[in-house]
Formats: sequence, C-alpha cells, structure tokens
Amino acid sequence: MKLRLALGATAAAAVVAVGITPASAYQDQSASTACVQGIACFYETTSFSGKTVQYPAPSTSCTVLPFVPGALFNWSTKDIYLYRTANCTGIASVEPAGNFHSYPSTKFLSFRAG
Repeated sequence: MKLRLALGATAAAAVVAVGITPASAYQDQSASTACVQGIACFYETTSFSGKTVQYPAPSTSCTVLPFVPGALFNWSTKDIYLYRTANCTGIASVEPAGNFHSYPSTKFLSFRAG
C-alpha cells in the first residue's frame, strides 16, 4: 500500500513538473518554448518575449488571437494574414512562411493562414 501511494505521488509530481498545456495556451518564453520549424509563434512584445502562443498547424479559418502580439515568428509552411479586426475582415498584412516581424505600431487581433 505504501509503495502504491509513493508511486502515485511520484507520478503526480512528474505531471506537474512537465506541465501539460494545450498548444494554444500562453507560455512564458523563458520556460524553453522556442519556436521551431512548422509552427507560427506570436509573442507579446516586439523583442520576441513575454507571453507567447504557438500554432503548429495554422488554420485557414479565422483565429482570434488571445492577446495583441508585438511580434510573429512564422516558421509554418503557410503565409499568415494578419487583421486589425477580431473577425479577419478588412485589409490584411501578410507575413510570409519562414519569415519573422515585429509590430511596434500595429495591433492585430486575428489571423488566418493562406
């Protein structure tokens, strides 16, 4: 019985240490959440730091961003169309696949992959 309790506590500690979160959850960039090839990574600040959200397979449907990004590292294979509205309407700014950019004066609220 004691062995089973010890194993259960060890397994629970391992889950907490690993931190299971969905791909679109906020991440602290200092927690080793580097952007890798195939992913579109949005950052809170123009210096690619702070909160981050990652989209491993950016959708062609409209996606509302969880915060106003200061930068995008688009390592996905698709161009990303950024919008100043929450419903992907109006004029889009395009971030090509394999490119990155910061947005010091523009506030984007949604995006879709092209």
